[in-house]
Amino acid sequence: MTTSTKIVMVEKISVDLALRDSAREFFEFVESLPFDEVTLDFKDVKSISRSFAHEFVDRKRSSQKKIIEVNVPQNVRKMFVVVEEPRVKQPIFNTRMIKAVSL
Repeated sequence: MTTSTKIVMVEKISVDLALRDSAREFFEFVESLPFDEVTLDFKDVKSISRSFAHEFVDRKRSSQKKIIEVNVPQNVRKMFVVVEEPRVKQPIFNTRMIKAVSL
């Protein structure tokens, strides 16, 4: 039998999800819950930092629980996409075309 609970993010953390440590502590709390499934309600969350989002995604990926996100604002969803999709960094300039000059 699957057991579940719902957590409202603004009540548990804040309207601004900012610190990596906050995400880490939050997931330690989630993992300690006696439920198999946890629904996270992002209603009224205003902002999320890249570091919070990165830690959140890493912890969610390694969680033994089924994590469901609801009411995720577009800006929060976009940040999750940014941290989930690693991109190859583009070089600022092509070093092969640079010639050394003696001064």
